[in-house]
Amino acid sequence: MEDKQFTTYFLAVLGALAVLTIAILVLANSLTSEPDEMDRGIASAVIERTKPMADVYVGSVPAATKAPVAMKVASVELSGEEVYQQVCAACHNAGVMNAPKPGDKSAWDQRLAKGIEAVYANAIGGIGGMPAKGGRADLSDAAVKAAVDHLVK
Repeated sequence: MEDKQFTTYFLAVLGALAVLTIAILVLANSLTSEPDEMDRGIASAVIERTKPMADVYVGSVPAATKAPVAMKVASVELSGEEVYQQVCAACHNAGVMNAPKPGDKSAWDQRLAKGIEAVYANAIGGIGGMPAKGGRADLSDAAVKAAVDHLVK
């Protein structure tokens, strides 16, 4: 008898909770409405502020759109010593990833055996773990060559 009484109370509580849930859903639905003009204005302002600064084109550009103007990186003219101190010294002074250290004659002799032009080409185009121009694309080729000349001394 106690099991039947428990089941009756349990089902009554579940039914009451179901009715309460449905009442809350109906009330919440009646209180909400379509967004008004102010909400739409705020949403458009947020979209405008958070849109990307530029578009990325991969592959061919559709004929209906105008292709962006190609941008050239401005080159920076620094002396060889300045380029070495700002760009090269971090790796070459410590010998990071077998970067030849300044004054290490045997390491430089191995590289110079191929000619100074090969060393220039490696410095400008990158080699091994070293990125092109030491990661400074804004450097001119002449500035990189001056840094090589400074480092090889």
